[in-house]
Amino acid sequence: MDERLLRFFVAIYEEKNLSRAAGKCFVSQPNISNGLKQLEETVGKELFTRHKRGVEIKEDAHYLYPIAKRLLGELNAIPDLFRQSHIRRKVVIGIADSLPQALKNSFFKKMTNLLGEIEWDVRPIGRDCEINILVREWKFEEHLFLPLIKEDYVLCIPQNHSLANKSRIEISDLSGEPFIHCPPCEAHQQCLSILNNTGDKWNTIANCQSKNEVLTLLMAGLGITFLPAYLVQDKPGIHIKEYNGPRYFREIGLSYAQKSLKNPKVAEIIDYLSKHELELI
Repeated sequence: MDERLLRFFVAIYEEKNLSRAAGKCFVSQPNISNGLKQLEETVGKELFTRHKRGVEIKEDAHYLYPIAKRLLGELNAIPDLFRQSHIRRKVVIGIADSLPQALKNSFFKKMTNLLGEIEWDVRPIGRDCEINILVREWKFEEHLFLPLIKEDYVLCIPQNHSLANKSRIEISDLSGEPFIHCPPCEAHQQCLSILNNTGDKWNTIANCQSKNEVLTLLMAGLGITFLPAYLVQDKPGIHIKEYNGPRYFREIGLSYAQKSLKNPKVAEIIDYLSKHELELI
């Protein structure tokens, strides 16, 4: 679509007269008449009915007018946009499920203060993201990984469970207790290895597809489980118990492709977090 034809159309619509529209556009009347004819041929509609005193606006012209005004307004704004002293640069970032809220809060607060004018495009984790915040085991094979924190997995007991009153729990105490599992969880195998130390077959009460589902069943009092410490912090009705047995944790950090560093804001994020520890809020 020729911008010039849209300008002719808007002038004719507003002036309702070809001569006045031509003067407004600083062209001759034959020039603006030919332009209108081209536009009508392009859209396949007659936009005005011509008469001696001017033009009569047809219904299709009423429909086209706000569209033409918007397009011309956006075109006019382009030079001003690039004359501005700064333009917000965008960073496409993926956020994995079930990450500590304190980590996410700290990351966005610190990075926004560091980078200044920035637009965050927040999505689920994916290869199309310039950076991802996720657990190391979830990173894409071709991506690099920059660790940020290590988060302990803790033994969680419902409030009214018989083990809730024990000050320290032995692994043998878990034998036969109803247990809530999360097979997709990155630490599921470590959890099974701990339970295997009981020497008995564990009592699986539920298998969940996410940690949040595990948390729901835990808070409902259905069984015990291991969960990341920050996920259960300050949750009502849950006891975090010390136990004698193997410890395990998950490592959370930034995953990114080498090409993402072409974005100077991404490069600045990686450079800063390579040299400084991210303090959790």
